[in-house]
Amino acid sequence: MKDLLGKVLEIVKRLGFYVLQFAYSGLYFVTKLLKIQLQKWKKCGVMKKLAKAQSGLGAEVYALYRQGVQDWPSMPSVQQQLRNVEAAESDVFHVDGIIDATNEDYARRKDELREKYSVKRAQVGQPSDEEL
Repeated sequence: MKDLLGKVLEIVKRLGFYVLQFAYSGLYFVTKLLKIQLQKWKKCGVMKKLAKAQSGLGAEVYALYRQGVQDWPSMPSVQQQLRNVEAAESDVFHVDGIIDATNEDYARRKDELREKYSVKRAQVGQPSDEEL
């Protein structure tokens, strides 16, 4: 009877470690989703800023074209608009990098969690140093 009770206790402990693993994994997943959703909202604002900067550049180039200016790429106003577009593009790439880093961090944490609890589950059936 004691042997049977010990086996049931081992199974319950292993099941408990599975539950903890999946609970932490779910928590990490929810935090990942929240972080990514916040970055996607931020990306929408940055994309609007990029569209506005590109529109400003197009308007400036068209205005110079209408005036008959042939050397418009070297004009200071066009250069300023180009810097604005480049800054907006770098903001978009920065947000994309944050989203990628969040996904990589989630995958790393999930793998660490899986390894941690697989070691704990493997130790359940083994006798400890105190018992020997």
